[in-house]
Amino acid sequence: MGLTLDLAETAVGIAADGPPRETLDRAKLAIRDYLGVGLYGSRHPVGERVGAFVEAAEPGTAATLLGGGTASTTGAALANGTFGHAIDYDDTFESIVLHPTAPVFAAALATAERVDADGEELVGSYVAGVEVAYRIAHSVYPGHYDNGWHLTGTVGTFGAAAAAGTLLDLSPETLARAFGVAGSCSSSLKKNFGTMTKPLHAGHAAEMGARAALLADAGFGATGEVLEGPMGYCSVMNPTGSFDEGDIRESPGGHWGVEDVGLKPYPSGVITHAAMEALRRTVAERDLAPEGVERVVVTLDEAASEMLIHADPSDELEAKFSIEFCLAAVLREGDAGVAEFSDEYVTAPATRESMALVERAFEADLFGGGFAGYGARVTVETTDGEEYVAEERRAPGSPSNPLPEERWRAKFHECAAPVLDRDAAERVASLTAGLEGLDDLTPLLAALGGDVES
Repeated sequence: MGLTLDLAETAVGIAADGPPRETLDRAKLAIRDYLGVGLYGSRHPVGERVGAFVEAAEPGTAATLLGGGTASTTGAALANGTFGHAIDYDDTFESIVLHPTAPVFAAALATAERVDADGEELVGSYVAGVEVAYRIAHSVYPGHYDNGWHLTGTVGTFGAAAAAGTLLDLSPETLARAFGVAGSCSSSLKKNFGTMTKPLHAGHAAEMGARAALLADAGFGATGEVLEGPMGYCSVMNPTGSFDEGDIRESPGGHWGVEDVGLKPYPSGVITHAAMEALRRTVAERDLAPEGVERVVVTLDEAASEMLIHADPSDELEAKFSIEFCLAAVLREGDAGVAEFSDEYVTAPATRESMALVERAFEADLFGGGFAGYGARVTVETTDGEEYVAEERRAPGSPSNPLPEERWRAKFHECAAPVLDRDAAERVASLTAGLEGLDDLTPLLAALGGDVES
């Protein structure tokens, strides 16, 4: 069987059979997390601009926008996908650099509303879409990423197409053609990291994936073998011209892709999180404040150097890729959430003074294991001559370094608060917790759109 058709059959099978209990719980945790950050993103300048664009260019009543309003199916996918990645607080895979839920679930939610799907069908399609993105991403990584492509936007398009396509009840052959359309519509450049266009990558992937599935469903023609061969997606999008076909036929790591999803405890690039968590712990244990610190030395894997591109950020988007800012915020506040990632906070004199205390260093293969260089060592030297060293070897919130449920619940409410009151936010959380049992998505959609009475 051809590689593309084999993957399409896998996706159709996952959506039809549904995930096992443990995987279902992980999926619902990721979905709730996405809904929280997406609600917040709808009120962020990135979300407001994209929302205004969708209102003008892709209006309609087919699908609900997070935080209120409606749009066409593809317009809602674009808006909600961008909302979910607007502040870089959405989940990532642990083993590969890709934000799966924003593009995949945004496409799934918009399509589910179009076809009146139930909760079980929605969560099944989401897990199928995440699996497709996980497998394709592993097959072309790291060459594809190292060559300047952002997998959330490129490979995320295939995951979105799988989620939308399984909800449309496409046959494997038709879904393979949807992948053919998706392959010609997937793009996103890392060059735009630190700008409004980075979160657009997730929305673009969601929109193009949904569009590809809808076109295929309407009989639109495309190759059903887009992944394989010397002119196929996996060869063309990898500068070496080679890829691992086995990663597409069998799930890498021997587990479901959704089991590799890690949630983010901070609204910044995941490469900053181990250092932030190590410093957060040290500040709490030692009762530290900036005025009592001589310097902070953060040691990271040398692979992190290409992602930490803003040593002197001028706004909150650039600050997400600044280890100096991220540690300065933790040093000042003991933590760093959405309130700290604002232009005003980034440029505040006290923040700049704390940033000046931070020095970065790099080591080859820090801690070993090849975990994308996500580990960090933080050394704090105090003004009274003390030295404290803390290490975090894996990104906090990842499957191999989990955080307690109370951190994720607090994060959800932190993000939902600007849009929904506490009772409405609890309603969204409760409905998501029982998502697979919802015969009708209307109550959840109403709550997400700000209608707390439905």
